Amino acid sequence: MTVSIEKNIVKKHFLKRDLSLFYNELYWLKKFEKSQFTPKVIYEDHKNYTIHLSYVGKKISIKNKPKNWLKQLKHILKYLKKNNCLHSDIKPDNLLVKNKRIFLIDFAQSSKISNLKKKIFLKKRIFFDKYSINRINLSINKNLLLSNDLRVLVVWNEKNQKFIEKKIIHNKNFIIIDKIKLRKNFYTDIFKDRIFWIDQFYNKKISKKTNKLKNDIIVYIIKSINPIFKSNKMIFSNESKIVDHKIFAFKKKVRKNKLGLIHISDNFEESKRNAFFFSKTKNDYPSKYFFKTQNIFSSKKDFFKRLNKSKKLKYVILRNQKTEKEDIDILVNDYFLFKRIADCHSYKSKNLNFISNSGDPLEDGGFKVANYIKIKNKVIKLDVRYIGDGYFDTKWQKKILDSRTFYQGYYIPNRENLTYTLLYHIAYHKGQIDKKYIIFLKKIHKLKTIEFKEIMIIVNEYLKLKKYKITRPFDLTIPITYQLNEFSIKNEFQLVKNQIDNRNFSGANKMIYNLLRFQKYNIYLNTELFSLVFYNQYSLIKSKLKNVIFKYFNKND
Repeated sequence: MTVSIEKNIVKKHFLKRDLSLFYNELYWLKKFEKSQFTPKVIYEDHKNYTIHLSYVGKKISIKNKPKNWLKQLKHILKYLKKNNCLHSDIKPDNLLVKNKRIFLIDFAQSSKISNLKKKIFLKKRIFFDKYSINRINLSINKNLLLSNDLRVLVVWNEKNQKFIEKKIIHNKNFIIIDKIKLRKNFYTDIFKDRIFWIDQFYNKKISKKTNKLKNDIIVYIIKSINPIFKSNKMIFSNESKIVDHKIFAFKKKVRKNKLGLIHISDNFEESKRNAFFFSKTKNDYPSKYFFKTQNIFSSKKDFFKRLNKSKKLKYVILRNQKTEKEDIDILVNDYFLFKRIADCHSYKSKNLNFISNSGDPLEDGGFKVANYIKIKNKVIKLDVRYIGDGYFDTKWQKKILDSRTFYQGYYIPNRENLTYTLLYHIAYHKGQIDKKYIIFLKKIHKLKTIEFKEIMIIVNEYLKLKKYKITRPFDLTIPITYQLNEFSIKNEFQLVKNQIDNRNFSGANKMIYNLLRFQKYNIYLNTELFSLVFYNQYSLIKSKLKNVIFKYFNKND
């Protein structure tokens, strides 16, 4: 379909293969010709499948929105429902403004509400009109949602939809933001293979016997009200994870140990990843909710002001930005609380590159804590360290937070901890002296020459004095710069294998590179390491091939 505008006349031309859309558009426009919120049909060309319509303005925006736009939209929704019409795609692109009046366009794929129950509808994705107000609000008003509070709930068989929806509505901990009905074959927009799509959606290997996506599904975008994160034992495994406790309790109650009934993401990063699989692109709904609702701070001062308001959150800036390209390194007492207050998003995840500092976000079953916030039109990157993550000894981390100092609007470690955390970072996280630290080291220690061996001696003496341990960071792509014994090397090999099995091939290669770089030369002769190298490259190539093949071919159905 193509659209052109000439002398205040809109011409919509349909392709011959889209004949049903041409007649559907005409049907609804004629039905609503007295409604005063749709374009008028001026001329219909049945030979060339073209409709000439009256011009009804520009896409609704912050600048042109009428003061009573909400009242007008509610009137339109009421009128549609009264006339058995489900528009199914009310979004800013389809809501136009002219002379302070709003007009609804694009009825080509609209359907009768009564036909939904009969499974008669034209679109792969039906967005329920009832929740269109949230879609419009997202584009034309100040954001009323906090992205980190959004979750995704999937009803894998629409037969269970009424039962599940009642449970959601009666639960005071949630609010439905949007509701989408998807055809069972919608996944072919991303991958042609059903099992492979489910496998990617869950981010783990799924049984080929699953019945998921053999029926049309219902997806809800829900807001978790004042989420509380607690450790919970998973329903179908002995594993314990820190999750949105209210969401998890709801999931447990609804499922009652039944597989394949629903899926609910119990943290933001999983939700964001899930939403993409139901969207055509990241800029389409429902994925758009997760990216466009992120809080935008007016300045760094505004960001720190929000952190300082929280009575439960403790933080220190370990290393601030020297340039805009650098990260801010921050230590917090509660990672999940910080994520919500800062409304930050993870930006590192496993990928199919050969080697990178990658892995799944901490909340989504991984170990990466690389996040970003938005300040005006800029992205500021943060590495968020937390108590118990092995970045420093836990006892030391607690001491750093308890003895923090307020400095120029934010908290930093006291002078002693500021000095020795940096020295430890150089010695045990980097394994080398970065140029950006030299000025600081000369100023603090008044050393004429800065040598790595000297820093190691200073750090080790301090650790011994304070009885702090050298710890292995939970972030596995941080190298181990000291020499490991045979047992510890075998443990590292197992961690590499776990990442390969979790399909973090790029991150596994980074871990292997770190071992080769910092351990003794005899590691080059270790047969177990080289079997891991081969296993990882084979798995990476295999995964790359699957991603290409299943975009075009279907193997399992």
